Amino acid sequence: MAILLRDNPTLASGPVALINSASDPASSSSSSSKKPVILAVNHAAAQCRVTQGLSPTQALARCSNLNLISSTPVDERLHQSALREYLASLGPDFEETAPGVFILDLLSLPHAVQFPGEWAEQALRKATPLRLPLDIALARTPDLSLLAGQSPALRHTLRFNSGPIFSGAQHDTFAICHISSHPVSFLNDISTGISLEQDLLSLWGIETLGQLANLPRQGLAERLGPEARMAHDILHGKHHRLLKLHRPPEKFSLSQDLEYPLEKLEPLLFALHRGLRTLCSRLQSSQRAASSINITLKFDDGDLYVHHLDLPEPTCRSSLIIRLIQTHLGTIHAPAPVTGWSLQLAPASHGEKQRHLFQRALKDPRRFLDTIGRINALLGPGRLGTPFLLDTHRPDSFQVKGVPYRDNHAALKGQKERSSPLNCNLIPDSTSLPLSRFRPSLTIHVASDPEGRFPKPLALLNGPHCGPVTTSHGPFPLSGHWWDPQERWQQVEWDIQLASNALLRLAYHPPDRWVLEGIYQ
Repeated sequence: MAILLRDNPTLASGPVALINSASDPASSSSSSSKKPVILAVNHAAAQCRVTQGLSPTQALARCSNLNLISSTPVDERLHQSALREYLASLGPDFEETAPGVFILDLLSLPHAVQFPGEWAEQALRKATPLRLPLDIALARTPDLSLLAGQSPALRHTLRFNSGPIFSGAQHDTFAICHISSHPVSFLNDISTGISLEQDLLSLWGIETLGQLANLPRQGLAERLGPEARMAHDILHGKHHRLLKLHRPPEKFSLSQDLEYPLEKLEPLLFALHRGLRTLCSRLQSSQRAASSINITLKFDDGDLYVHHLDLPEPTCRSSLIIRLIQTHLGTIHAPAPVTGWSLQLAPASHGEKQRHLFQRALKDPRRFLDTIGRINALLGPGRLGTPFLLDTHRPDSFQVKGVPYRDNHAALKGQKERSSPLNCNLIPDSTSLPLSRFRPSLTIHVASDPEGRFPKPLALLNGPHCGPVTTSHGPFPLSGHWWDPQERWQQVEWDIQLASNALLRLAYHPPDRWVLEGIYQ
Protein backbone atom coordinates (compact mmCIF):
# COMPACT_ATOMS: atom_id res chain seq x y z
CA MET A 1 0.00 0.00 0.00
CA ALA A 2 2.84 2.36 0.83
CA ILE A 3 4.31 1.70 -2.63
CA LEU A 4 1.09 2.76 -4.35
CA LEU A 5 0.88 5.95 -2.26
CA ARG A 6 4.55 6.77 -2.72
CA ASP A 7 4.12 8.92 -5.83
CA ASN A 8 0.67 10.31 -4.95
CA PRO A 9 0.93 12.40 -1.78
CA THR A 10 -2.44 14.03 -2.48
CA LEU A 11 -4.19 10.66 -2.34
CA ALA A 12 -2.24 9.67 0.78
CA SER A 13 -3.52 12.69 2.70
CA GLY A 14 -7.04 11.21 2.81
CA PRO A 15 -8.45 7.85 3.84
CA VAL A 16 -7.17 5.06 1.58
CA ALA A 17 -7.80 1.30 1.61
CA LEU A 18 -6.08 -1.44 -0.36
CA ILE A 19 -8.30 -4.16 -1.85
CA ASN A 20 -7.28 -7.46 -3.38
CA SER A 21 -6.99 -7.53 -7.15
CA ALA A 22 -9.48 -9.60 -9.15
CA SER A 23 -6.59 -10.92 -11.28
CA ASP A 24 -4.71 -12.19 -8.25
CA PRO A 25 -4.27 -15.99 -8.59
CA ALA A 26 -4.53 -16.38 -4.84
CA SER A 27 -7.97 -14.80 -4.85
CA SER A 28 -9.40 -17.67 -6.93
CA SER A 29 -8.52 -20.39 -4.44
CA SER A 30 -12.03 -20.40 -2.98
CA SER A 31 -15.39 -19.00 -3.83
CA SER A 32 -15.40 -16.72 -0.78
CA SER A 33 -12.02 -15.17 -1.58
CA LYS A 34 -13.15 -14.13 -5.05
CA LYS A 35 -15.00 -11.19 -3.51
CA PRO A 36 -12.84 -8.08 -3.00
CA VAL A 37 -11.96 -7.33 0.62
CA ILE A 38 -9.91 -4.70 2.40
CA LEU A 39 -6.30 -5.81 2.84
CA ALA A 40 -4.74 -2.70 4.42
CA VAL A 41 -5.74 0.83 5.43
CA ASN A 42 -3.85 4.02 6.27
CA HIS A 43 -4.16 6.00 9.47
CA ALA A 44 -6.90 8.28 8.15
CA ALA A 45 -9.05 5.31 7.12
CA ALA A 46 -8.47 3.57 10.46
CA GLN A 47 -9.83 6.64 12.26
CA CYS A 48 -13.06 6.17 10.28
CA ARG A 49 -13.33 2.59 11.64
CA VAL A 50 -12.34 1.00 8.34
CA THR A 51 -10.58 -2.29 9.15
CA GLN A 52 -9.12 -5.24 7.31
CA GLY A 53 -11.53 -7.92 6.10
CA LEU A 54 -14.40 -5.56 5.28
CA SER A 55 -15.95 -5.56 1.85
CA PRO A 56 -15.64 -2.35 -0.22
CA THR A 57 -19.37 -1.71 0.27
CA GLN A 58 -19.06 -1.95 4.05
CA ALA A 59 -15.95 0.23 4.05
CA LEU A 60 -17.64 2.94 1.94
CA ALA A 61 -20.63 2.85 4.27
CA ARG A 62 -18.33 3.75 7.16
CA CYS A 63 -16.29 6.31 5.18
CA SER A 64 -17.94 7.88 2.16
CA ASN A 65 -14.77 9.65 0.93
CA LEU A 66 -12.66 6.48 1.11
CA ASN A 67 -10.30 5.91 -1.83
CA LEU A 68 -9.95 2.28 -2.94
CA ILE A 69 -6.73 1.19 -4.61
CA SER A 70 -5.46 -2.19 -5.78
CA SER A 71 -2.18 -3.65 -7.03
CA THR A 72 -1.48 -6.21 -9.72
CA PRO A 73 0.34 -9.52 -9.09
CA VAL A 74 2.88 -8.61 -11.78
CA ASP A 75 3.90 -5.44 -9.94
CA GLU A 76 4.10 -7.32 -6.65
CA ARG A 77 6.40 -9.95 -8.13
CA LEU A 78 8.63 -7.24 -9.63
CA HIS A 79 8.94 -5.44 -6.30
CA GLN A 80 9.63 -8.72 -4.49
CA SER A 81 12.36 -9.58 -6.99
CA ALA A 82 13.88 -6.11 -6.58
CA LEU A 83 13.95 -6.59 -2.81
CA ARG A 84 15.72 -9.94 -3.19
CA GLU A 85 18.43 -8.34 -5.31
CA TYR A 86 18.79 -5.56 -2.77
CA LEU A 87 19.17 -8.02 0.14
CA ALA A 88 21.71 -10.03 -1.86
CA SER A 89 23.79 -6.85 -2.27
CA LEU A 90 23.82 -6.35 1.52
CA GLY A 91 24.78 -9.91 2.45
CA PRO A 92 24.72 -13.45 1.10
CA ASP A 93 22.66 -15.07 3.88
CA PHE A 94 19.06 -13.94 4.24
CA GLU A 95 15.65 -15.49 4.72
CA GLU A 96 12.50 -14.55 2.82
CA THR A 97 10.12 -14.81 5.75
CA ALA A 98 7.03 -13.39 4.04
CA PRO A 99 6.23 -11.20 1.02
CA GLY A 100 8.14 -8.00 1.72
CA VAL A 101 9.69 -9.33 4.96
CA PHE A 102 13.31 -10.50 5.04
CA ILE A 103 15.75 -11.45 7.81
CA LEU A 104 19.43 -10.78 7.09
CA ASP A 105 22.23 -12.52 9.01
CA LEU A 106 24.72 -9.82 10.09
CA LEU A 107 27.32 -12.15 11.67
CA SER A 108 29.31 -12.17 8.43
CA LEU A 109 29.29 -8.33 8.28
CA PRO A 110 31.73 -6.96 10.91
CA HIS A 111 30.80 -3.33 10.25
CA ALA A 112 27.12 -4.05 10.93
CA VAL A 113 27.96 -5.78 14.23
CA GLN A 114 30.27 -3.01 15.47
CA PHE A 115 28.25 -0.01 14.25
CA PRO A 116 24.66 -1.16 13.75
CA GLY A 117 23.10 2.30 13.55
CA GLU A 118 25.57 3.56 10.98
CA TRP A 119 25.22 0.38 8.94
CA ALA A 120 21.40 0.64 8.96
CA GLU A 121 21.53 4.19 7.63
CA GLN A 122 23.96 3.20 4.88
CA ALA A 123 21.74 0.26 3.93
CA LEU A 124 18.71 2.52 3.64
CA ARG A 125 20.61 5.02 1.47
CA LYS A 126 21.68 2.14 -0.77
CA ALA A 127 17.99 1.28 -1.27
CA THR A 128 17.06 4.81 -2.42
CA PRO A 129 17.13 3.94 -6.16
CA LEU A 130 14.45 1.32 -5.57
CA ARG A 131 12.02 3.99 -4.39
CA LEU A 132 10.43 1.47 -2.04
CA PRO A 133 9.50 2.32 1.57
CA LEU A 134 11.66 0.22 3.88
CA ASP A 135 12.03 -0.50 7.59
CA ILE A 136 15.18 -1.94 9.15
CA ALA A 137 15.14 -3.31 12.69
CA LEU A 138 18.16 -4.79 14.49
CA ALA A 139 17.94 -7.50 17.14
CA ARG A 140 19.90 -10.41 18.58
CA THR A 141 17.64 -13.18 17.24
CA PRO A 142 15.50 -13.58 14.10
CA ASP A 143 12.21 -13.60 16.00
CA LEU A 144 13.13 -10.52 18.01
CA SER A 145 13.96 -8.70 14.79
CA LEU A 146 10.41 -9.29 13.58
CA LEU A 147 9.04 -7.89 16.82
CA ALA A 148 11.40 -4.93 16.61
CA GLY A 149 10.17 -4.19 13.10
CA GLN A 150 6.71 -3.54 14.54
CA SER A 151 7.98 -0.95 17.03
CA PRO A 152 8.64 2.57 15.62
CA ALA A 153 11.23 3.23 18.32
CA LEU A 154 13.38 0.28 17.22
CA ARG A 155 13.43 0.59 13.45
CA HIS A 156 15.19 2.73 10.89
CA THR A 157 12.77 3.87 8.18
CA LEU A 158 12.93 5.14 4.63
CA ARG A 159 9.92 6.96 3.21
CA PHE A 160 9.31 9.09 0.14
CA ASN A 161 7.52 12.41 -0.10
CA SER A 162 8.86 13.76 -3.41
CA GLY A 163 12.24 12.86 -1.95
CA PRO A 164 13.69 10.25 0.43
CA ILE A 165 13.12 10.79 4.14
CA PHE A 166 15.30 8.91 6.64
CA SER A 167 14.58 8.39 10.32
CA GLY A 168 16.79 6.43 12.71
CA ALA A 169 15.95 4.36 15.74
CA GLN A 170 16.36 5.82 19.19
CA HIS A 171 18.36 2.84 20.41
CA ASP A 172 20.90 0.76 18.55
CA THR A 173 20.22 -2.31 20.65
CA PHE A 174 17.01 -4.18 21.24
CA ALA A 175 15.17 -3.60 24.51
CA ILE A 176 12.16 -5.56 25.76
CA CYS A 177 10.57 -2.38 27.12
CA HIS A 178 9.91 -1.07 23.61
CA ILE A 179 7.66 -4.03 22.71
CA SER A 180 6.14 -4.60 26.12
CA SER A 181 2.92 -2.84 25.10
CA HIS A 182 2.41 -4.99 22.01
CA PRO A 183 -0.42 -7.58 22.23
CA VAL A 184 0.37 -11.25 22.74
CA SER A 185 -1.03 -12.06 19.28
CA PHE A 186 2.18 -10.68 17.76
CA LEU A 187 3.93 -13.91 18.74
CA ASN A 188 1.49 -15.98 16.70
CA ASP A 189 2.29 -13.81 13.67
CA ILE A 190 6.08 -14.11 13.82
CA SER A 191 6.33 -17.87 14.45
CA THR A 192 4.30 -20.71 12.96
CA GLY A 193 5.30 -23.02 15.86
CA ILE A 194 3.55 -20.88 18.50
CA SER A 195 -0.19 -20.90 19.09
CA LEU A 196 -0.90 -19.50 22.52
CA GLU A 197 -4.32 -19.74 24.12
CA GLN A 198 -5.12 -16.04 24.18
CA ASP A 199 -8.50 -16.57 25.82
CA LEU A 200 -6.86 -18.28 28.79
CA LEU A 201 -4.17 -15.61 28.98
CA SER A 202 -6.87 -12.94 28.95
CA LEU A 203 -8.54 -14.63 31.93
CA TRP A 204 -5.22 -14.42 33.72
CA GLY A 205 -4.97 -10.73 32.83
CA ILE A 206 -2.09 -11.26 30.37
CA GLU A 207 -2.70 -8.99 27.38
CA THR A 208 0.75 -7.69 26.36
CA LEU A 209 4.17 -9.15 25.62
CA GLY A 210 5.68 -7.41 28.63
CA GLN A 211 3.24 -9.10 30.97
CA LEU A 212 3.97 -12.47 29.37
CA ALA A 213 7.74 -11.97 29.66
CA ASN A 214 7.45 -11.20 33.40
CA LEU A 215 5.83 -14.57 34.16
CA PRO A 216 8.07 -17.38 35.51
CA ARG A 217 9.28 -19.62 32.71
CA GLN A 218 8.88 -22.93 34.55
CA GLY A 219 5.34 -22.26 35.74
CA LEU A 220 4.32 -21.01 32.31
CA ALA A 221 5.63 -24.19 30.68
CA GLU A 222 3.87 -26.43 33.21
CA ARG A 223 0.48 -24.79 32.58
CA LEU A 224 0.59 -24.00 28.85
CA GLY A 225 3.12 -26.47 27.48
CA PRO A 226 6.30 -26.15 25.38
CA GLU A 227 4.84 -23.46 23.11
CA ALA A 228 4.59 -21.05 26.02
CA ARG A 229 8.16 -21.91 27.04
CA MET A 230 9.34 -21.10 23.51
CA ALA A 231 7.45 -17.80 23.55
CA HIS A 232 9.11 -16.88 26.85
CA ASP A 233 12.55 -17.73 25.39
CA ILE A 234 11.85 -15.61 22.30
CA LEU A 235 10.99 -12.57 24.38
CA HIS A 236 14.16 -12.93 26.45
CA GLY A 237 16.40 -13.57 23.42
CA LYS A 238 17.19 -17.19 24.33
CA HIS A 239 15.64 -18.83 21.25
CA HIS A 240 17.93 -18.76 18.21
CA ARG A 241 16.33 -20.52 15.27
CA LEU A 242 18.13 -21.26 12.04
CA LEU A 243 17.33 -19.12 9.03
CA LYS A 244 15.87 -20.72 5.93
CA LEU A 245 18.39 -19.19 3.60
CA HIS A 246 17.21 -18.01 0.23
CA ARG A 247 19.13 -19.52 -2.64
CA PRO A 248 18.12 -18.51 -6.18
CA PRO A 249 17.63 -21.45 -8.54
CA GLU A 250 20.62 -22.16 -10.72
CA LYS A 251 20.00 -22.08 -14.45
CA PHE A 252 22.44 -23.74 -16.79
CA SER A 253 21.38 -22.34 -20.14
CA LEU A 254 23.14 -20.78 -23.10
CA SER A 255 21.87 -19.30 -26.36
CA GLN A 256 23.43 -17.72 -29.40
CA ASP A 257 22.22 -15.91 -32.49
CA LEU A 258 24.38 -16.88 -35.44
CA GLU A 259 25.90 -14.22 -37.64
CA TYR A 260 25.54 -16.40 -40.73
CA PRO A 261 22.80 -19.05 -41.19
CA LEU A 262 23.98 -22.66 -41.06
CA GLU A 263 22.72 -25.07 -43.69
CA LYS A 264 24.69 -28.19 -42.68
CA LEU A 265 24.74 -30.31 -39.56
CA GLU A 266 28.50 -30.34 -38.96
CA PRO A 267 28.97 -26.62 -38.22
CA LEU A 268 25.82 -26.62 -36.08
CA LEU A 269 27.16 -29.53 -34.01
CA PHE A 270 30.46 -27.68 -33.63
CA ALA A 271 28.65 -24.64 -32.20
CA LEU A 272 26.48 -26.79 -29.92
CA HIS A 273 29.49 -28.72 -28.65
CA ARG A 274 31.28 -25.50 -27.77
CA GLY A 275 28.25 -24.34 -25.81
CA LEU A 276 27.96 -27.72 -24.10
CA ARG A 277 31.56 -27.55 -22.91
CA THR A 278 30.81 -24.20 -21.26
CA LEU A 279 27.66 -25.51 -19.55
CA CYS A 280 29.32 -28.74 -18.43
CA SER A 281 32.20 -26.80 -16.88
CA ARG A 282 29.63 -24.80 -14.88
CA LEU A 283 28.04 -28.04 -13.75
CA GLN A 284 31.38 -29.46 -12.64
CA SER A 285 32.22 -26.33 -10.66
CA SER A 286 28.96 -26.69 -8.71
CA GLN A 287 29.37 -30.46 -8.21
CA ARG A 288 26.32 -31.21 -10.34
CA ALA A 289 25.51 -33.29 -13.42
CA ALA A 290 22.98 -32.97 -16.23
CA SER A 291 19.92 -35.20 -16.13
CA SER A 292 18.17 -33.83 -19.24
CA ILE A 293 18.66 -31.23 -21.92
CA ASN A 294 16.34 -28.91 -23.84
CA ILE A 295 17.35 -28.01 -27.38
CA THR A 296 15.87 -25.06 -29.26
CA LEU A 297 16.71 -24.25 -32.86
CA LYS A 298 15.66 -21.03 -34.58
CA PHE A 299 15.27 -21.18 -38.35
CA ASP A 300 15.60 -18.49 -40.96
CA ASP A 301 11.88 -18.59 -41.78
CA GLY A 302 10.91 -17.81 -38.17
CA ASP A 303 10.03 -21.36 -37.08
CA LEU A 304 11.30 -22.86 -33.85
CA TYR A 305 12.19 -26.46 -33.07
CA VAL A 306 12.12 -27.46 -29.39
CA HIS A 307 13.03 -30.92 -28.13
CA HIS A 308 13.49 -32.41 -24.64
CA LEU A 309 16.06 -35.19 -24.34
CA ASP A 310 16.39 -37.32 -21.18
CA LEU A 311 19.82 -38.70 -20.39
CA PRO A 312 20.15 -42.33 -19.24
CA GLU A 313 22.35 -41.27 -16.31
CA PRO A 314 23.37 -37.86 -14.95
CA THR A 315 26.60 -36.78 -16.60
CA CYS A 316 28.66 -33.66 -17.18
CA ARG A 317 30.70 -34.98 -20.12
CA SER A 318 29.96 -32.88 -23.18
CA SER A 319 31.26 -35.53 -25.60
CA LEU A 320 28.56 -37.99 -24.49
CA ILE A 321 25.76 -35.43 -24.65
CA ILE A 322 26.71 -34.14 -28.10
CA ARG A 323 26.66 -37.71 -29.42
CA LEU A 324 23.04 -38.09 -28.36
CA ILE A 325 22.18 -34.69 -29.83
CA GLN A 326 23.84 -35.65 -33.12
CA THR A 327 21.81 -38.86 -33.29
CA HIS A 328 18.58 -36.96 -32.76
CA LEU A 329 19.32 -34.06 -35.10
CA GLY A 330 20.08 -36.55 -37.84
CA THR A 331 16.41 -37.60 -37.80
CA ILE A 332 14.80 -34.18 -38.31
CA HIS A 333 14.29 -32.20 -41.49
CA ALA A 334 15.13 -28.52 -41.20
CA PRO A 335 12.69 -26.30 -43.13
CA ALA A 336 15.28 -23.49 -43.43
CA PRO A 337 18.85 -22.67 -42.38
CA VAL A 338 19.51 -22.39 -38.65
CA THR A 339 19.99 -18.81 -37.41
CA GLY A 340 20.19 -19.45 -33.64
CA TRP A 341 20.29 -22.12 -30.98
CA SER A 342 19.65 -22.50 -27.28
CA LEU A 343 20.68 -25.20 -24.79
CA GLN A 344 19.40 -25.69 -21.25
CA LEU A 345 20.68 -28.42 -18.95
CA ALA A 346 18.58 -29.66 -16.03
CA PRO A 347 21.00 -30.25 -13.12
CA ALA A 348 20.85 -33.27 -10.86
CA SER A 349 23.02 -34.48 -8.03
CA HIS A 350 25.31 -37.41 -8.60
CA GLY A 351 23.30 -40.42 -7.52
CA GLU A 352 24.42 -43.76 -6.17
CA LYS A 353 23.27 -46.99 -7.78
CA GLN A 354 22.25 -50.12 -5.90
CA ARG A 355 23.77 -53.20 -7.49
CA HIS A 356 21.75 -56.42 -7.53
CA LEU A 357 23.27 -59.81 -7.00
CA PHE A 358 21.14 -61.79 -9.47
CA GLN A 359 20.39 -59.11 -12.07
CA ARG A 360 22.58 -57.81 -14.83
CA ALA A 361 23.00 -54.08 -15.26
CA LEU A 362 23.58 -52.25 -18.51
CA LYS A 363 27.26 -52.14 -19.29
CA ASP A 364 27.04 -48.65 -20.80
CA PRO A 365 23.66 -46.90 -20.41
CA ARG A 366 24.78 -44.03 -22.65
CA ARG A 367 25.63 -46.38 -25.50
CA PHE A 368 22.29 -48.11 -24.96
CA LEU A 369 20.48 -44.77 -25.32
CA ASP A 370 22.50 -43.99 -28.44
CA THR A 371 21.52 -47.36 -29.91
CA ILE A 372 17.86 -46.76 -29.07
CA GLY A 373 18.07 -43.37 -30.75
CA ARG A 374 19.50 -44.89 -33.94
CA ILE A 375 16.80 -47.57 -34.03
CA ASN A 376 14.13 -44.95 -33.48
CA ALA A 377 15.57 -42.95 -36.35
CA LEU A 378 15.31 -45.98 -38.65
CA LEU A 379 11.79 -47.03 -37.63
CA GLY A 380 10.30 -43.58 -37.21
CA PRO A 381 8.81 -41.83 -34.18
CA GLY A 382 6.30 -43.81 -32.13
CA ARG A 383 7.27 -47.23 -33.56
CA LEU A 384 9.74 -48.33 -30.91
CA GLY A 385 8.72 -49.34 -27.43
CA THR A 386 8.14 -52.04 -24.84
CA PRO A 387 5.06 -54.32 -24.97
CA PHE A 388 2.78 -54.37 -21.92
CA LEU A 389 -0.06 -56.80 -21.32
CA LEU A 390 -3.47 -55.18 -21.04
CA ASP A 391 -5.78 -55.89 -18.11
CA THR A 392 -8.13 -58.15 -20.06
CA HIS A 393 -8.77 -61.85 -20.68
CA ARG A 394 -8.66 -61.34 -24.43
CA PRO A 395 -5.72 -63.35 -25.84
CA ASP A 396 -2.75 -61.53 -27.33
CA SER A 397 -3.90 -58.12 -26.06
CA PHE A 398 -0.98 -55.78 -25.48
CA GLN A 399 0.10 -52.19 -25.89
CA VAL A 400 3.44 -50.80 -26.96
CA LYS A 401 4.79 -47.95 -24.83
CA GLY A 402 7.84 -45.80 -25.32
CA VAL A 403 11.22 -47.09 -24.23
CA PRO A 404 11.86 -45.98 -20.64
CA TYR A 405 15.31 -44.46 -21.08
CA ARG A 406 15.71 -43.68 -17.40
CA ASP A 407 14.71 -47.10 -16.08
CA ASN A 408 17.48 -49.38 -14.96
CA HIS A 409 18.17 -52.72 -16.53
CA ALA A 410 16.31 -54.54 -13.79
CA ALA A 411 13.10 -52.72 -14.71
CA LEU A 412 13.66 -53.47 -18.37
CA LYS A 413 14.24 -57.11 -17.55
CA GLY A 414 11.05 -57.20 -15.49
CA GLN A 415 9.08 -55.70 -18.36
CA LYS A 416 10.53 -58.28 -20.70
CA GLU A 417 9.51 -61.09 -18.38
CA ARG A 418 6.00 -59.67 -18.00
CA SER A 419 5.66 -59.37 -21.74
CA SER A 420 6.87 -62.92 -22.45
CA PRO A 421 3.30 -64.31 -22.74
CA LEU A 422 2.99 -62.20 -25.88
CA ASN A 423 5.44 -64.51 -27.58
CA CYS A 424 4.55 -67.84 -26.02
CA ASN A 425 1.67 -69.31 -24.04
CA LEU A 426 1.33 -72.60 -22.22
CA ILE A 427 -1.18 -75.19 -23.33
CA PRO A 428 -4.15 -75.35 -20.91
CA ASP A 429 -3.51 -78.96 -19.80
CA SER A 430 -0.49 -80.42 -17.97
CA THR A 431 1.95 -80.06 -20.92
CA SER A 432 4.39 -77.19 -21.08
CA LEU A 433 4.83 -76.72 -24.82
CA PRO A 434 5.22 -73.04 -25.82
CA LEU A 435 2.74 -71.58 -28.26
CA SER A 436 4.11 -69.61 -31.19
CA ARG A 437 1.41 -67.22 -32.32
CA PHE A 438 0.67 -66.10 -35.85
CA ARG A 439 0.49 -62.30 -36.11
CA PRO A 440 -1.95 -61.63 -37.55
CA SER A 441 -4.02 -64.78 -37.10
CA LEU A 442 -4.56 -66.85 -40.24
CA THR A 443 -8.13 -67.16 -41.47
CA ILE A 444 -8.82 -70.74 -42.61
CA HIS A 445 -11.72 -73.01 -43.59
CA VAL A 446 -12.65 -75.72 -41.09
CA ALA A 447 -15.03 -78.61 -41.44
CA SER A 448 -16.95 -78.72 -38.14
CA ASP A 449 -19.73 -80.55 -36.39
CA PRO A 450 -22.58 -78.07 -35.78
CA GLU A 451 -24.09 -80.19 -33.03
CA GLY A 452 -23.82 -78.72 -29.55
CA ARG A 453 -23.51 -75.22 -28.25
CA PHE A 454 -20.24 -74.55 -30.10
CA PRO A 455 -19.09 -76.13 -33.40
CA LYS A 456 -16.40 -78.80 -33.01
CA PRO A 457 -13.53 -78.86 -35.57
CA LEU A 458 -13.28 -82.05 -37.64
CA ALA A 459 -10.71 -81.17 -40.33
CA LEU A 460 -8.64 -78.23 -41.60
CA LEU A 461 -9.39 -77.64 -45.29
CA ASN A 462 -6.69 -75.06 -46.15
CA GLY A 463 -3.78 -73.12 -44.69
CA PRO A 464 -0.24 -74.17 -43.81
CA HIS A 465 -1.53 -77.22 -41.92
CA CYS A 466 -4.27 -79.34 -43.48
CA GLY A 467 -5.79 -82.65 -42.56
CA PRO A 468 -8.27 -84.37 -40.28
CA VAL A 469 -8.34 -83.64 -36.56
CA THR A 470 -7.42 -86.72 -34.51
CA THR A 471 -7.56 -85.23 -31.00
CA SER A 472 -9.17 -82.05 -29.70
CA HIS A 473 -9.41 -80.30 -26.34
CA GLY A 474 -12.13 -77.77 -25.79
CA PRO A 475 -14.13 -75.77 -26.20
CA PHE A 476 -12.69 -72.85 -24.18
CA PRO A 477 -15.15 -69.96 -24.55
CA LEU A 478 -13.85 -66.45 -23.90
CA SER A 479 -15.69 -63.14 -24.02
CA GLY A 480 -15.46 -59.63 -22.65
CA HIS A 481 -16.78 -56.05 -22.79
CA TRP A 482 -20.30 -57.41 -23.17
CA TRP A 483 -21.66 -54.08 -21.89
CA ASP A 484 -20.09 -52.10 -24.76
CA PRO A 485 -21.54 -52.83 -28.24
CA GLN A 486 -18.43 -51.45 -29.97
CA GLU A 487 -15.81 -53.18 -27.80
CA ARG A 488 -17.69 -56.46 -27.33
CA TRP A 489 -15.72 -59.56 -28.28
CA GLN A 490 -16.31 -63.35 -28.14
CA GLN A 491 -14.35 -66.39 -29.29
CA VAL A 492 -14.08 -70.10 -28.61
CA GLU A 493 -10.66 -71.78 -28.59
CA TRP A 494 -9.75 -75.39 -29.41
CA ASP A 495 -6.41 -77.20 -28.99
CA ILE A 496 -6.20 -79.88 -31.68
CA GLN A 497 -3.83 -82.48 -33.04
CA LEU A 498 -3.79 -83.40 -36.73
CA ALA A 499 -2.94 -86.70 -38.34
CA SER A 500 0.53 -85.27 -39.06
CA ASN A 501 1.02 -84.91 -35.24
CA ALA A 502 0.95 -81.09 -35.51
CA LEU A 503 -0.42 -79.42 -32.36
CA LEU A 504 -2.43 -76.29 -33.18
CA ARG A 505 -4.69 -73.76 -31.53
CA LEU A 506 -7.88 -72.78 -33.35
CA ALA A 507 -10.27 -69.97 -32.51
CA TYR A 508 -13.88 -69.73 -33.60
CA HIS A 509 -15.43 -66.25 -33.90
CA PRO A 510 -19.20 -66.33 -34.26
CA PRO A 511 -21.01 -66.62 -36.51
CA ASP A 512 -18.81 -68.52 -39.01
CA ARG A 513 -15.15 -67.41 -38.83
CA TRP A 514 -12.27 -69.75 -37.96
CA VAL A 515 -8.69 -68.57 -37.44
CA LEU A 516 -5.41 -70.37 -36.75
CA GLU A 517 -3.96 -68.76 -33.60
CA GLY A 518 -0.65 -70.61 -33.37
CA ILE A 519 1.30 -73.82 -33.25
CA TYR A 520 2.75 -75.65 -30.26
CA GLN A 521 6.43 -76.43 -30.69
